[in-house]
Amino acid sequence: MRRYFAPASTGNFSVGFDVLGAAFEAVSSDGPLLGDELIIEGESTELSLTLSGRYVHQLPTDTSDNLVLSCFYAFEQKVGKKLPRLKLHLVKHLPVGSGLGSSACSIVVACYAYNDYFGNPLSDRELLELTAVCEGGVSGSVHYDNVAPSLHGGLLLMLPQSEQLYRRLPWFSHWQVVLSYPGTVLSTKAARAVLPKELSLKHSIAFAGMLSRFVSAMYAGDETDALSALQDLVAEPARTPLIPELPAIRAALMAQGIGHVGISGAGPTLFAVCQTPEQAEFARGYFAAHYEKNADGLTVVCQLAARGARVLSN
Repeated sequence: MRRYFAPASTGNFSVGFDVLGAAFEAVSSDGPLLGDELIIEGESTELSLTLSGRYVHQLPTDTSDNLVLSCFYAFEQKVGKKLPRLKLHLVKHLPVGSGLGSSACSIVVACYAYNDYFGNPLSDRELLELTAVCEGGVSGSVHYDNVAPSLHGGLLLMLPQSEQLYRRLPWFSHWQVVLSYPGTVLSTKAARAVLPKELSLKHSIAFAGMLSRFVSAMYAGDETDALSALQDLVAEPARTPLIPELPAIRAALMAQGIGHVGISGAGPTLFAVCQTPEQAEFARGYFAAHYEKNADGLTVVCQLAARGARVLSN
């Protein structure tokens, strides 16, 4: 039996629509496991999957259409030969349609597990490309800002026309990011449907300039300018009506000196970038009191996950 894990991710990270993403893990070692586990229990005559975990109730009980199984067949096709069937178990720690890269996480942990189990027939690049294609079937378009951080960890800038595909960016080690999921679902496809179909030249230049400013500030170690540059000029204006609590929550948290509040991926999860543990604890309490709506709600104080998908000890 082998156990695998992949962490949650925040796509866009406000300023980098479809080209910037980060992987996160809970600061507290006894906090919730922020990501999905896949257990390969052994080989079998048929491919099978069982489910458990906090958010298992958000998945269809019929596992025949589960991403973990569809990824197996996509992996097998990519490898180019028939593979032994496996007995699988997915532990679903991430809510579905949350903006935490839930589908990307299941895809990454599955593809990584298959590649490791079968002796790494795919290169790192081939594996990343496969996860992006599989995720594109869920979200409606191929982009790397969730799968790449979940696979490799860190804060990553996507480089779609480069041989590298992504570049790891610097991070301020004292930053803590509070992620808050209200307990309601917002599908990525629905959130993308409200986006503008095209941007004006002026708008495009502003987006490119803000992203360039953020990347430059991270490399320069200019924390103030990096926080100032965290502005979503593309998705947030269109998506705020879907998350009407955002303006009031942002005003309340930033009044406490918190550097930034934005939408994680397509939402509805929100994230707050905090410069001190005290700020992070205030944000955690405020989100829990003012944004969580039901028992599925989740608010976690996080740090950047330096590692992505990996084997867990049994």
